Amino acid sequence: MKKLTVLAVDDVLANRISLQYLIEEYFDDIDVVLAESGEEALKITYTLDIDLIILDIQMPGMDGFETAQYLKSNPKTTNIPVIFLTAAFKKEEFQQKGFEIGAIDYLTKPIEESVLLDVIANSLAWVSETRY
Repeated sequence: MKKLTVLAVDDVLANRISLQYLIEEYFDDIDVVLAESGEEALKITYTLDIDLIILDIQMPGMDGFETAQYLKSNPKTTNIPVIFLTAAFKKEEFQQKGFEIGAIDYLTKPIEESVLLDVIANSLAWVSETRY
């Protein structure tokens, strides 16, 4: 089985590094690629095979919702699962918007590491079953 690749998108460097460390510490068979903006994330998805995207919402320029809309409208990236992970957009209306765009999960910070890891593990298990 091929190694899976997770794209973590957040404009805050500390958040990106924390996600990368947590995922790589817990999962042996996952590469983590980092992006600091929606624009950078889109460029990465056009050049690399990404299996899962963890996407912040509040970012300068293109926010997470707009980024996800682009991903879901492009045939090359439409099937990449997206998990929103946000500290700011906690209201139910934002969660609803995230799911309407096509997210498979919508998580808010602060979040327990074990919950985040379970969501990632379940999402990647689904990816492995459906793609490989």
